[in-house]
Amino acid sequence: MILNARNKTFGNYTDTKKPLFSNYLFSALAGTTWFLQFFFYGMGESRLGNGASSWILHMSFIILVANMWGIWLKEWKGVSRKTTTTLTIGIAVIILSVLIVGYGNFIKP
Repeated sequence: MILNARNKTFGNYTDTKKPLFSNYLFSALAGTTWFLQFFFYGMGESRLGNGASSWILHMSFIILVANMWGIWLKEWKGVSRKTTTTLTIGIAVIILSVLIVGYGNFIKP
């Protein structure tokens, strides 16, 4: 709201030249999906009983899926080689971390 006031962009919410219906629809869909991920996480965690490692795996999966969609939809196209390298290393670290957490849960008595 502060940025809307500063940039004088409140009119964008009612601008008939913009596809408002689809913007509002996709915003509502994104909010519903965001809520449901916590709802289903809570259901799954109570069944798994992994404690904090469930949250680690949940957040890691969100980051990986979001980045994979970004790669698939070519959102990363045209970025510098350094950025691509950082993205690749970050994904590798997350996958390695998930494997370590999974192994730790496997050997836990």
